[in-house]
Amino acid sequence: MRREVKKSINTIKNYRIQILLFISVLVLIILLLIQVRWISRARALNEEQFNHRVGMALHESVDEFMKDRESCELMSDCMHKAKFDANDSAQLENEVERLDSIVKRQFKNYQIRSPYTIEVLSSADEQPRSKCFYYSLRKALSHDKAVLNVYFNKREQNIMDSMGSMFVFSVMLILILFTFFGITVFSLIKDKKILGRTTDLINNIAHEFKTPMATIALAGKMLSRGQVLSRKDQVMHYGTIIMSENDRLKRQVDQLLKLSCIDRGELQLYSNQFDVHELLSECIDTLSVRISESQGKLLVNTNATNHLITGDRELIQNVFLNILDNAIKYSQEKPELCIETKNINDSLHVLISDKGIGMSKEELKHVFDRYYRAPTGDRHDVKGFGIGLSYSKMIITAHKGSISVWSKKNYGSTFTVIIPQS
Repeated sequence: MRREVKKSINTIKNYRIQILLFISVLVLIILLLIQVRWISRARALNEEQFNHRVGMALHESVDEFMKDRESCELMSDCMHKAKFDANDSAQLENEVERLDSIVKRQFKNYQIRSPYTIEVLSSADEQPRSKCFYYSLRKALSHDKAVLNVYFNKREQNIMDSMGSMFVFSVMLILILFTFFGITVFSLIKDKKILGRTTDLINNIAHEFKTPMATIALAGKMLSRGQVLSRKDQVMHYGTIIMSENDRLKRQVDQLLKLSCIDRGELQLYSNQFDVHELLSECIDTLSVRISESQGKLLVNTNATNHLITGDRELIQNVFLNILDNAIKYSQEKPELCIETKNINDSLHVLISDKGIGMSKEELKHVFDRYYRAPTGDRHDVKGFGIGLSYSKMIITAHKGSISVWSKKNYGSTFTVIIPQS
């Protein structure tokens, strides 16, 4: 029993974020339904009040119109006639206008501002043109079927206007609430991904640092032995190992520190003009041992006629080393790489291609995300922090250039680095 309780508690802890999100969404939906219900009821109440005010205004309008009995009798006579001449038509029109002026005044008294038109019918059985308010004129005209119709052109708008700023404010609050909730959820999901990748980064750092540190410790231990100290070639060999591993650690630490500087906006670019072809040649020399050990191939097409650019030589070299290093790591047993340069529109394009495992469309979306590492299938020896491409993109962007990638699963990838020369 106790074990089941602990298991349930652990399950809740593991899914606490999902549970909180579900409860929050449920509460927001309930709040939205309550708000919609409130708005609907407020609208119905306002419509009822509007109808009541219109009814009262028409009642008082007809009462006021009835005070002039002579005018009412003239209007009644005109409406009782089966046929009437132009004089009757003019007389009826004048009386309707007088009734309209009374209605307008009463509407103003009851704060009814919606545009309207009136119509006096001799028979209530006549089909009205649309939904309207009607009031019997039986008392005023001594005519059982006489009716006054009032048509509001913007009735719905009048009802919504009567709800005033409260309705608008309520809608705005709902939209703001949902907007900020969406932003919060998105940020939470993003932070959770970064947290997971940060954990992976820490594990990778520990693993990456452990290997050279162990190598340095072993080489140092060997140098402390008397039989090794007596042989100059052995001392040189272990000394070279220590320096090589130390340089490797230094590059990794520098990359992490510079990435942090970029985040704080403190990265200093040391601009100078240099030859990209020479820089690429140095990168190839640095990686030549790894390529030859894996029996790989490297094709270089330096087609650019203008291969001078201005920027931070060391940082841009790190960018090309990162891309080439990834091309080797994510290739099959024998990597096949191609480096191509060309000039397009006052800029230098450097294309680095491989025939490695490639990336899917989903992986391409995150390839420049920090701490993201693309899956390597059955390969588990791919090392790295997951910051190389993110770091490279920031460096190229700082040089006002761009970096993009084309890739297809199991066909390889092509990274294109564009650096302006003007």
